[in-house]
Amino acid sequence: MAGRPPQPDRGAGSRRPDGQRERLVAAISKAAAEHGYEGLTVDRVIRNAGVERAVFDAHFESREQGLLAAQEAFLERLVWEATGACDRRAPWPLRVRAGLQAVLASLVESAALARVLTVEADAAGLPLAERRLAALDEFARLMRRGREEVPATAHLPEVTERVLVGGVASLLRQRLLREESTATATLEAELVELLLIPYLGRQEARRIAQEPPAA
Repeated sequence: MAGRPPQPDRGAGSRRPDGQRERLVAAISKAAAEHGYEGLTVDRVIRNAGVERAVFDAHFESREQGLLAAQEAFLERLVWEATGACDRRAPWPLRVRAGLQAVLASLVESAALARVLTVEADAAGLPLAERRLAALDEFARLMRRGREEVPATAHLPEVTERVLVGGVASLLRQRLLREESTATATLEAELVELLLIPYLGRQEARRIAQEPPAA
């Protein structure tokens, strides 16, 4: 990931040049993925990070605040990977497919953590939803580039991309809720088709969704 992702903290005084905060965020992510939200304890975090409790307390007021930082890092990674996959000279519909493939691959790799950050954290009433909504807006902005390359879509409502991205996110969350494998070839094709129909029509969207990847 290019540069240091913005992360919530307790103010400028909590930023240290020694990388301790990044180690703690990685340790929080590891503990959450392995033990779930209920098993996410500060003791496990500091053991994973190899630091003293005082180091954790210098950066985070609670495990919940640490989990917010882990969510920020996770979402930054998803947006970065989608953007990187889209940043090439292929036609826009193929860039959409590549961006979705990158997101699905990342979710498969980090499915346990993703479930904690959505299903379990929501059940615990943690305030993680606001940042997820902001991430959806970032994905919607990537989708909105299609209006520049498909002029006939200028008539689409302003909220089109946000609704499409929100629908995809809802479907993926349902699979996490059921603890199902997030990515399958069928699911990927269905989601690509869903995203492209408003721009290309059903027939062309389906053709691109089912087209074999370039060698």
